[in-house]
Amino acid sequence: MKGQITIEYLISFIIFIGLIAYTYLSYSANIPRFTEEVRKETIRSEAYQISEILINNPGEPVNWQSANIKRIGLLDERFNKTNLISEAKIDKLKNNYDCNYPANYSYIMSKIKANRNFSFIISEILDNGNRNTRYICNPPTFFSSMNITIQRIAAYNDSGIIKPAEVLIQM
Repeated sequence: MKGQITIEYLISFIIFIGLIAYTYLSYSANIPRFTEEVRKETIRSEAYQISEILINNPGEPVNWQSANIKRIGLLDERFNKTNLISEAKIDKLKNNYDCNYPANYSYIMSKIKANRNFSFIISEILDNGNRNTRYICNPPTFFSSMNITIQRIAAYNDSGIIKPAEVLIQM
């Protein structure tokens, strides 16, 4: 019986191919979900990095008064403490960079070195827990987002009085 395929061999071969196909289909169904989760984590990481630049970096130059601003950061350089942002820098953003104008939004994006559109809100946390918005920067046009939100609690120096603050980054 040399060279003949037995019925047992044929059945075991069909079962083997069936198991391979089942395994492949089971794993391939998870690939889109996995890649979506990886994409979300990448965006979450970028949002956290932006929050870190805003909160814990004084910017370059430190007071970014000159026309040659290389990076915007809100850290109060006088105290150089983690998560302590400067009220003067918040006011400077508010007075000089209204994000409702596309040119201002693009300028801020370039100075934060962001790779994708995002919005951020800086708020004072009041004693009753409510928020008093100090600065909002939303893109002037609609952007598709995955709605990743990073909430950072910080403090800001209001003329010598330290007050709690919240910085929200949304992508």
